[in-house]
Amino acid sequence: MKIFFRKLKKLFTPLTVTSIGAAALTLLVYFALGDTQNKLESVLFMLILYVCLLLLGTMAVYLLSDRFKDGGYAAEATDPTFALLTNLDQPVLICAENGEIRWINRAFYRLCGNKDMSGQNTSLYFSAQPFLLCHEERFRNGVEVKLGGKQFEVRGYKVLVGEEEVCITVWQDTTELIKWQEKYKADAPLIAYVVIDNLDEILRFAEGNYRTVASRIDEVMQTWAKENKGIIREYDRDRYLFVFHASVLQRMVENKFEILDRIREVKVGENNIPVTVSIGIGEVPGDMEERSAASVSALETALQRGGDQAVVRFEKEIAVYGGKTKTVQKKTKIRARVVATELTDMICSSDNVLIMAHRYADFDAFGACIGLAHLCAMCGVEYNIVSNLRDPNLQKCFEKARAIPGIDSDTFVDAATAQDRLRSETLLIIADVNNPDQFESAELAKNASKIVCIDHHRKTGEFAVPPKITYIEPSASSACELVADMLEQSIPAGSLCKEEADLMLAGIVLDTKKYEINTGTKTFGAAQYLKGEGADPGDVQQLFVTDFDDYRREAGFGAKVTVYREKYAISVNENSDDDPANRIAAAKVADKLLSVEGVGASFAICVIGDAVRISGRSSGKINVQLILERIGGGGRFDAAAAEIKSAMLTDVLTKLKKSIDLYEQELTESAIE
Repeated sequence: MKIFFRKLKKLFTPLTVTSIGAAALTLLVYFALGDTQNKLESVLFMLILYVCLLLLGTMAVYLLSDRFKDGGYAAEATDPTFALLTNLDQPVLICAENGEIRWINRAFYRLCGNKDMSGQNTSLYFSAQPFLLCHEERFRNGVEVKLGGKQFEVRGYKVLVGEEEVCITVWQDTTELIKWQEKYKADAPLIAYVVIDNLDEILRFAEGNYRTVASRIDEVMQTWAKENKGIIREYDRDRYLFVFHASVLQRMVENKFEILDRIREVKVGENNIPVTVSIGIGEVPGDMEERSAASVSALETALQRGGDQAVVRFEKEIAVYGGKTKTVQKKTKIRARVVATELTDMICSSDNVLIMAHRYADFDAFGACIGLAHLCAMCGVEYNIVSNLRDPNLQKCFEKARAIPGIDSDTFVDAATAQDRLRSETLLIIADVNNPDQFESAELAKNASKIVCIDHHRKTGEFAVPPKITYIEPSASSACELVADMLEQSIPAGSLCKEEADLMLAGIVLDTKKYEINTGTKTFGAAQYLKGEGADPGDVQQLFVTDFDDYRREAGFGAKVTVYREKYAISVNENSDDDPANRIAAAKVADKLLSVEGVGASFAICVIGDAVRISGRSSGKINVQLILERIGGGGRFDAAAAEIKSAMLTDVLTKLKKSIDLYEQELTESAIE
């Protein structure tokens, strides 16, 4: 009603002229007709004629008025600036500071269905305050608005009209532009690098003809490429390059890269060992070179996680699919020799070396650090091992290590001291861990400029500073096995002292559960090498002797053991009294639970400080790494762990069961497909 009277006021002058004109025409007709005998009929006729003329005039004024067509607030047509805005093809809306619409041009009038929007508020179209569009940096490129089935980019400009500041919003139609951008994005080429995992190694374990198996794999790959309307070529032995449209990637993700399952159906030998592939895809902004580099990086991540997986590297995150089979252990030591040579060169060119493992270090982490320290001593470079000097589980290791020539009380330092010894040319070697959240000192890794990572766990984290050398081999039994291979390739026989060999052999014994799981020819080869260097299995066994307190801690887990889904044993220690030693007890309990008939995987849960700790173990058929990775953990196929901070024990138990359910669901879906 307010708007109506305001319009009526602005039309007062033309309506007055119309009424006078109608009266004049009526009088002319009256005088033209002359006197009539029936005066009443004449007056009635003249009155009707006047009303009709007045109505026709009013309608003409309303229809011809530019004021109403343009929203009711047009300036004089003689103003060239306003005339330009009025006839501009782009919609234009002028509003007050509070968002009240003062005027719209013809294009906006047509856009909103020939409705007058005067007096309405801009909140009908966008939530931002109009004046913020004019000067806020975040609105420098405008705001996106949908209206009338079209997409617009709205930008604001503040101007002074008389004594009042108003906001002129210009609406640019971006409907076609967005449509073409989406088409360009969908049609953009992506590159996938595909590698057959350890086919040569599989053929060594089982009889099989390489050409026959490779031909079957190539047939599956070509079919997959044709289904996704891409081009695939084998550019090297066991290596493929696949080029496809970006729009296809979403379908691959939805299907969880079922090509992994199809390749796994190719069996080799009498034991039907499945063949697996690793896939790396980079879906990042940039040119083909940048996307290719991202794909190579994604492939490296897939291989470092053990293979049989597809890794997609997006702009801000990575997505991992697959990883259902256990890694086949390699026999060749070529990679170990190459890494040893590169690492020796880096050590020799560094001012000093810091060697670090994961928090709550075990025998494998400690032994690997001792082996790497020997390599530094051989190069004549100053080194320190970063460790928790108060860890009760390492006291036997510290005592044995001090008998090693060249190692004294100053060799082992805590994280704070290591920070003081970090220089621009310091080399930081990280062993038995690749997730920054699990480092002995995450800050040390952030501040170091030269990093080397040597690990046997599947890759789960990204470094703040990319390592110069990354040697992650999930098929290895332990970090000590990797370091032993490197030492065997780079130092003369008989160079290790007995204590060094004992500590490294203890690491292999721990991670293989006394050679019961995750062993291969390289594992026994490394053990044989260490025994030849003076390691004594009897002395190694003394490191594993359990005292009464350890026995009591392990017994605390036996009070509450449940079996979930018939094959998952879960032990919870609700009274773990925040003792860090319970972490080792949990690992031992998880190992022992695997000896129970029907148990395929086990988990031991306890509270240590402000965190809930989970140790997971598998008999080799269930991937506990995938299960614990979903709740923030990591590890390898048959041994993994997780640490959830600031969480309730019951909540963590619920998350673990949900992760197990999801893992089983994926296995079921894969079997159906």
